[in-house]
Amino acid sequence: MLNAFTVDFEDWYQGIELPFAEWSKHEPRIEKGLYKVAELLAKHNQKATFFTLGWVGEKYPEMVKELSAAGHEFGSHSYSHEKVYRQSKEEFREEIRKTKAILESLTGSKVVSHRSPFFSITSQCLWAFDILAEEGYTIDCSVSPIKTWRYGISTCPDEIFRIEGNGLIEFPVSRFKLFGKNWAIGGAYFRIFPYVFTSSGIKRRQNASAANMFYIHPWEYDPQHPKIKFERKAMITHYARLGKTYPNTDKMLRQFRFNTVSNVINQYEKQHGIRSVSLNVLNDQ
Repeated sequence: MLNAFTVDFEDWYQGIELPFAEWSKHEPRIEKGLYKVAELLAKHNQKATFFTLGWVGEKYPEMVKELSAAGHEFGSHSYSHEKVYRQSKEEFREEIRKTKAILESLTGSKVVSHRSPFFSITSQCLWAFDILAEEGYTIDCSVSPIKTWRYGISTCPDEIFRIEGNGLIEFPVSRFKLFGKNWAIGGAYFRIFPYVFTSSGIKRRQNASAANMFYIHPWEYDPQHPKIKFERKAMITHYARLGKTYPNTDKMLRQFRFNTVSNVINQYEKQHGIRSVSLNVLNDQ
């Protein structure tokens, strides 16, 4: 079972790049989607890693405690949902340190994994890996090997690997090729395209003994969340076919077995080992 189920624990207005100062102006709906995905995981007796905003942990501590009691893992998703390449080193360090402390106090468990908002560790900010290691993180899930207008490192290995120098383990977004293009397992790809895209991608990677990391957000289980105008490309990926998330997830959890990021990495290392990669490999500028 080399499939990790991950949830970016954030509300709908945080997923559309609204400034932190404007969050309080919008309707909070995080529980509407969160409890749907938690219900599906419980129904199929599967565990997930919830990459959680520090701000969310402070505002909804009982939700964090409930999920932790159910056996799910918690990781950092920063505090304010700002892209790493827009932050200074000091701002990044402060956010991941603060979020780690909040989540550990709520769950009573050590937080070792991190995912930056919008997969925003790119070649512009490879310094983030050293800071994560210095702050006590051992796992990162912030890099996409599929390069888009918003994120991605095209030279990123399509496997779990260890970063030379600091020992941090990177579990990148899982990709697969179909019709001559690269697709990711999760998010908008999961909703916009037929379910068979994702299921075939998972199967192909499993047949190649590769680990899978599925990612999703609570707001993707809430088709009624408010619609506001912002960047056109981002609007399409954010709002398209939200009604497909719940039934597609139900199908996927019936078809495949999932676990936490830490458990999948441990099993992968036992079966295949983890090779070390130089930071130079991740510089695609």
